[in-house]
Amino acid sequence: MTIGGHDGVTCSVCSNTNGHECVLGNLNRCPMCGFVWYPITDYPAVSLLYEDAYFAGTEYPDYLGQENALRKSMRRHLSQMARFSPLEGKLLEVGCAYGLFLDEARLHFDQVVGVDVCANPVSHACKQIGVDARCGNFLRMEFGAQRFNVVCLWDTIEHLPTPGDFLKKAAELIVDGGMLYITTGDISAAVARMRGRHWRQIHPPTHVSYFSRETLSKLLRLSGFTVVGIETASYYHTLFNILASIRLRRGVFGGVASGLLSMLGEGLARRFGIWLNLGDIMFVAARRIPTTIPSRTQ
Repeated sequence: MTIGGHDGVTCSVCSNTNGHECVLGNLNRCPMCGFVWYPITDYPAVSLLYEDAYFAGTEYPDYLGQENALRKSMRRHLSQMARFSPLEGKLLEVGCAYGLFLDEARLHFDQVVGVDVCANPVSHACKQIGVDARCGNFLRMEFGAQRFNVVCLWDTIEHLPTPGDFLKKAAELIVDGGMLYITTGDISAAVARMRGRHWRQIHPPTHVSYFSRETLSKLLRLSGFTVVGIETASYYHTLFNILASIRLRRGVFGGVASGLLSMLGEGLARRFGIWLNLGDIMFVAARRIPTTIPSRTQ
């Protein structure tokens, strides 16, 4: 996880400052490009959300307890990546959490590096997983002459109030022709439009940037990338994670999920899982546009 700062008014995609529309309860939508965001400026307070409880009862019911399921989803990400570019060279993950994806990725890449603002997950990644994970604000990190063939932001860009700044920083670190991979919610998907303000991806202040395929593609172009593919992403979930996640949202469905979980028993619910793809999570592959154009030889 990693965050930045924003004035709460300016559109992060097209930089429009001439007003916005209020939508989906307490979100803003840019009338120029359609980007949707949560207008919050108190980021020191927001950063306190990303502590240990975030991964164990606030946002995730039990992140590390779902390690095997998470690794299955991460291997699926790697399979999708391989359809766009060979899995080779150096990889950087922004928002690496406990380092599980880095551990899977280092089976294919020569070097893997992760960054995250959450100290304990980074410590776990370094000490327990044994990967190169660094704690701090990605925008302020120095990488020297180090460059990467691939940068990944898995379920991360929705947490960023200034996503364009992060994409431009990523562009600086990716070799010409290198790849950027992103997963995030698609606010234009059928499920999102049907659910409206109750869509499962809408829960500020942790999720603050809400993209459609169009707005994310536009921001990527402005940040130095060309989109080469947009697919949907599948995730493997145990029954425990599904029911416990619904329970966290409370309400009528939360009560039903709590009852089902009690009836099944936590042990049994953790043993069984299914692949889910509701079509509302984008898997985006983008290529770094070369910064220089080779001159033609006569």
